[in-house]
Amino acid sequence: MRIVIINSLYTPHIIGGAEISTQILAEALTEAADVHVLTLGGQKRKAGTVTERIRGVTVHRLPYAGLYWIGEGKKRSLAARTLRRLSDLYNPVQIGAVKERLETIRPDVIHTQNLSGFGAAVWTAGESLGIPIAHTLRDYSLLSPVSSPLANRALAKLYSLTSAGFSRKVSAVVGISTHILKRHTNAGLFPAAESRVIPNAVDGDIVAAERIGAHRPLRIGCFGRVEPEKGVREFVEAALPLPPDAVEQVVVCGEGSLLEELRTLCRDDPRFVFPGKVKPEEARALMADMDANFVPSIWEEPFGRVIIESYQVGTPVYASAVGGIPDAVWSPDEFLFRPGSAVAIRAKIMEFCDKTAEERRLLQEQCIRHCRKFTQASLLESHLELYGGLLAGRREWPANVVITGGHRVRAGE
Repeated sequence: MRIVIINSLYTPHIIGGAEISTQILAEALTEAADVHVLTLGGQKRKAGTVTERIRGVTVHRLPYAGLYWIGEGKKRSLAARTLRRLSDLYNPVQIGAVKERLETIRPDVIHTQNLSGFGAAVWTAGESLGIPIAHTLRDYSLLSPVSSPLANRALAKLYSLTSAGFSRKVSAVVGISTHILKRHTNAGLFPAAESRVIPNAVDGDIVAAERIGAHRPLRIGCFGRVEPEKGVREFVEAALPLPPDAVEQVVVCGEGSLLEELRTLCRDDPRFVFPGKVKPEEARALMADMDANFVPSIWEEPFGRVIIESYQVGTPVYASAVGGIPDAVWSPDEFLFRPGSAVAIRAKIMEFCDKTAEERRLLQEQCIRHCRKFTQASLLESHLELYGGLLAGRREWPANVVITGGHRVRAGE
């Protein structure tokens, strides 16, 4: 089986979790298929497509045909980013480049991921060649040209209507959480597609650190971008008034617009540590050193990768009840709290503080057991089942078929 994955960026160009998850999926599939990735490179059209092999995956970096390469998006203003996303509504040059590459690769299945820079209209390229298409929802970019689907309702409505029209060409849609799948199907997207939830696989060894018995005070952590929508301010405000005999250390690991403000707020309290951005292995070591970690997001997180990363080292997680987070958290009734509430976070800190040594030991075991649901093995199994269903009624590409102008003709005709 030959699979083409289409995603805006691919390693080493990584903006966030979507690129990491796409790479994990592509590499997992190499065990059972010939895997190609179509992505956008930073080169202009005259440079052509750059092809390379990365850990068993053939990566085709197509020239970008938008206002700018999305890998440089952080340097652009909100207005420029919005205009570029609007140009994604229909970009015939980019669609043509994808179609030409598909004709060369001749895949059995196309699996699209984030389409910023390509646009949802790229699905027409696959449909014109009769190739079944699956799409994985990793963010809200089909609903709005800006980061949040709620930021500009009128613009989001126009954008989602266009996406909905092209989404009729998709045979199967996958949500990385129940929330993100419903968010799109309730908006009218993917009306003809089979839908299912397949959570992300989270790369990393499952190795639980040995815990000291029930002790006070606690070491608690928060990992990720230090931005208002991540609820980091509320986490700090929850812990700041607690006495040292309840909390001995608070680690806020990451970078973002609130970092200096929070450092200033806590400058007189040595319990608060702000390491900034660290390497993944350092973040993992810090997670393992905590008694409990917190994911206090306010915005609708599509998934909750950091939750599973924390479970992999045996550290339990309390998180806000928003977006796709409830799908990732073990025992949501106990470990979720109301988003945007420092009071609710503080209550959970003290709730954990009161747990006995045996309760914490059992909790660690449950965290380890739960995170095994998010492995590459389970990801591979779920996707092979998905592709099998898509291919059930489709004939393979005949060896003597040549594609000309989007039409299949037998050689010699």
